[in-house]
Amino acid sequence: MKLPFNSRIILDALEQSIFIKDVNHLFLFVNKSYADLIGAKDSEIIAKSDFDFFPKEIAQKYRDDEIFVLESKDTIDVEENIVSNGQIKIIRTIKKPLYIDGEVVAILGIFWDITKEKEEKLYFKKLQSGLNHAQALAHIGHWELDLTSNALFWSDEVYRIFGLEPQELSATYEAFLNHVHPEDIEMVNNIYISSIKEKHGYYVEHRIVRKNGEVRFVEERCEHEFDENGNPVRSIGTVHDVTRRKNAENELVLASAVFEKMNDGVLITDASQQIITINSAYSEMSGYNIEEIRGKTPNTFSSGWHDKSFYQNLWGDLNQSGQWSGEIIDRRKNGELYTAELSIIALHNKDGKLTNYISIVNDISEKKKKESLIHNLAYFDALTNLPNRVLFQERVLNKIPALQRNTKKMALFFIDMDNFKNINDTFGHFTGDKFLIEVANSIRATLREEDTLARLGGDEFTVILEDAESVLEIAVVAEKIIERFKAPVIIEGREFYTGASIGISIYPDDGTTYEQLVKAADTAMYQVKDSGKNSYQFYTQSMNEKITERSLIENDLRSAINRSELFLEYQPKVNLETKRVYGMEALVRWNHPDIGLIRPDKFIGISEETGQISQIGLWVARQAISDTKALYDEGNSLIVSINVSSKQLNDDSFINDICAIADEIGLDKSYIELEITESHLMMDVKKALSILNALSEKGFKLSIDDFGTGYSSLSYLKKLPAKTIKIDRSFVLDIDRDEDDRSIVAAIIAMARSLGKDIVAEGSETKEHIDALKFLHCYKIQGYYFSRPLGIEKFREFIRDFKGEGKSV
Repeated sequence: MKLPFNSRIILDALEQSIFIKDVNHLFLFVNKSYADLIGAKDSEIIAKSDFDFFPKEIAQKYRDDEIFVLESKDTIDVEENIVSNGQIKIIRTIKKPLYIDGEVVAILGIFWDITKEKEEKLYFKKLQSGLNHAQALAHIGHWELDLTSNALFWSDEVYRIFGLEPQELSATYEAFLNHVHPEDIEMVNNIYISSIKEKHGYYVEHRIVRKNGEVRFVEERCEHEFDENGNPVRSIGTVHDVTRRKNAENELVLASAVFEKMNDGVLITDASQQIITINSAYSEMSGYNIEEIRGKTPNTFSSGWHDKSFYQNLWGDLNQSGQWSGEIIDRRKNGELYTAELSIIALHNKDGKLTNYISIVNDISEKKKKESLIHNLAYFDALTNLPNRVLFQERVLNKIPALQRNTKKMALFFIDMDNFKNINDTFGHFTGDKFLIEVANSIRATLREEDTLARLGGDEFTVILEDAESVLEIAVVAEKIIERFKAPVIIEGREFYTGASIGISIYPDDGTTYEQLVKAADTAMYQVKDSGKNSYQFYTQSMNEKITERSLIENDLRSAINRSELFLEYQPKVNLETKRVYGMEALVRWNHPDIGLIRPDKFIGISEETGQISQIGLWVARQAISDTKALYDEGNSLIVSINVSSKQLNDDSFINDICAIADEIGLDKSYIELEITESHLMMDVKKALSILNALSEKGFKLSIDDFGTGYSSLSYLKKLPAKTIKIDRSFVLDIDRDEDDRSIVAAIIAMARSLGKDIVAEGSETKEHIDALKFLHCYKIQGYYFSRPLGIEKFREFIRDFKGEGKSV
């Protein structure tokens, strides 16, 4: 049957544009769609080329494509631009050769406008990008589960919430459960299954464990779709990372508990000084309950004792530095006056706007009464203006509790002036008194500002040498005093020669009470007199032996590294939530060939004094980083903690040296945590900040060790780049029995959380310690409960066999 129309009618009816060109690129045929696109009649196009209708660059592109088709005898399928009615449009073009008797005689081209399709794809891509960006900003991801095919889709943000790279693994329900915290898996699975059975959506909060072991909190919402028969066909849900909110809630509960249980009174006002709340201690102290004073100002408690300049200075300091501390006299509800130590802190929000004032008040009325009584006594020696026996005793007693918190020593000197009796008897009491005054001035000149020199009576003087770090340091001070009196004491132009017999006792080696220390120093002083005077003697022979031992240690320490006598042990750090070992602290040990095992507290201090700490510290770093790299290569991604002393931080080459070691061994610096003790940081805070910031920028993790034993300022603490705070073991040891220690640890945890710091409790030795720390939301533990320090091979066995359980010691 012959069609009632020719093929030209068919080609002109097509939406696609069609053309045929000869081998010289001249048009032989165009259909109506092509002619309309060009904006010319087909008769005006035939026998012409693209250069007659298109810009030169586009026409040349068409020509190059056609040359390729003619030469390769192949078909091309490309997207390209075309000018139509003055507008550039995107077209899809197919060009292929036409043959007659096996020879290419023409080129057939077919193309159609895909501009709208491209614009729609771009718009969809922008929408998808915007959605992904919005999810990332809100920390909310979405997922869809096709229950007929079990195909699960996760948005990119879901991957990121689980600590994964987008599309890092195939999304399955089993993969999701693998990232749910082990203790929450059953709950999450049951809620999902129950919601399908009961044909309703669900909401649940639970924990997840990210790829790096970090535990976070998420909030999930889900709805289901069912077919006409009631069978579930699809689940659609969202995952929201709510870790920050959960932590804030926990910290708020903890802070509230600490607030109420504090022994000090606390009063909080808004920015306009109107009272918002007080704690129980403040209520008891002032006699007011919160309902009586809410909305009022602290002027309610004014006693009228302080003048205008007092408050001007108070507000001047508060406005300038954000805090004020001092003593103030206030009035209780019953009219009674009381003296208090007051600290006021101004709080600002993240935009720097003042929001609140917090006042911390400690009633010291009884303390002031006692001080007044003491000052009415004879507190100072009338002749020399030195503290007398009463003040000397009080200062010793006051220092002992502080020394129980650290490892430093306190020395007592009993000094008896040789030949004083002869001077006093021969030249009279007047000259004897002047002699004692000159002796007091001479001894004072050899001591530090913080040391105490006292006169007990006659020619007997005593010295309290504070914070002594070694026996050698104590001996140096004694030698200075003896050296001073090798020169004569000059009284009214006359030279008097004397000497000093010094007996020394040390806390806690020779006693832990005032009586024990005084008796020991007095006994040692008489031993000096019996041995020829003008010298010094430690109370026990063991003290003298320690000086000899110290010299031996100092000399042998220089070659300990070369003789391979130093070695490392590692104490594991455990995450109670994940029940995994996440790191370890490297601890140096010295196996001396003659003495045997020497504790670090014996040789580290010496190495700091002699400058050998830099060499030892770098050896420790190299060995620890090398062992950690080996563990990493075996599949154990652990963070090694390395102790760094203040002497190392003050070494200008330290940063470059430790970076070079890490780079040489090939361990990423994020697996290296440098521990610096709080007391070392406080020696020179500004310099410490500069050095720690430099180390942090290099990629090292930083930790503040022995926290709570120093005197850190919160303003400096929040500036420190350290991400971890280690609570000193002295607070942990009695945390299950001592309410004060438990309150201190709770306060440290709350403060650290508010500053975004991580917390590690060291010295955890019993199940009771662990339970108390878990109750306070401290989950990172180091201590004998899980393991003593271990050699590297024993440590390997430990992490291989570790099941998350410990044992009390």
